[in-house]
Amino acid sequence: MSKGDKAAGGVARLGSSVKSLVKMALQSRRCGVKAVAREDEALVVMGNGPSLRQTIDTERDELKRHRLLAVNFAANAPEFDELRPDFYVLADPVFFRDMDNENVKLLWRNLGSVTDWDMTLLVPADAVVPVELPATVRVERFNAVGVEGFAGLERWAFRKGLGMPRPRNVLIPSIMMGMALGFKRIYVVGADHSWSRTLEVTDENVVVSVQPHFYEDNAAEHARVASVYKDVRLHEIMYSFYVAFKSYFAIRSYADACGVRIFNSTPGSFIDAFERRGLGK
Repeated sequence: MSKGDKAAGGVARLGSSVKSLVKMALQSRRCGVKAVAREDEALVVMGNGPSLRQTIDTERDELKRHRLLAVNFAANAPEFDELRPDFYVLADPVFFRDMDNENVKLLWRNLGSVTDWDMTLLVPADAVVPVELPATVRVERFNAVGVEGFAGLERWAFRKGLGMPRPRNVLIPSIMMGMALGFKRIYVVGADHSWSRTLEVTDENVVVSVQPHFYEDNAAEHARVASVYKDVRLHEIMYSFYVAFKSYFAIRSYADACGVRIFNSTPGSFIDAFERRGLGK
């Protein structure tokens, strides 16, 4: 790398650092996620990708041996009551602002009525939980504020819980919360991230992005996703992929500094930041 490139990189990091400091000053709140993991415990973060069906079917007993973290619409799947996750992360604003959506209403209904075990629900600091939850569900908050810049600033912000790598999708805050909860071994399943295989552009220049899950999405969810992507261009979608995969490398760097090992146990996953290892190994 030439001196000019190094200088340009330094200027870019300085700009990102200043921007991140401003965002934290304006958006971050005091949050109290505390370490609860025992030394010998591992956490399994369950993304909702299609491969989770295979993992549940073939490694159900192994899943049940670990502390589990579920995300998004997992509570609407039949396996929710069977697997009984210890932690649950919601990050997308749709879960707090779109109560007219039938799937969102069902999600909150299930979280309120099905969850008769102790579970921690982790939501963004500014989110308003729209229903009254049972006493078995404890609500904790995190700052979904994207932080980039100098490595020292990033690690300080992550350690203080003031921000995280840019949270392009729910898996990013989920892994960060796993570390905040004190887990030193984190396995990631159901994180296919093979979205690029499903991209299409119609003859009308409409970008179609299919993001399948381990459960079958109903017509209402297909309609919601189609409306979200209606005016999104291909370069914007590709950029969002870039942001997500870059964030995983920021997580990997922070995990290495904290002595945390993150294993990608998802068959065929496109995530290239984490060591590949079978679940529980």
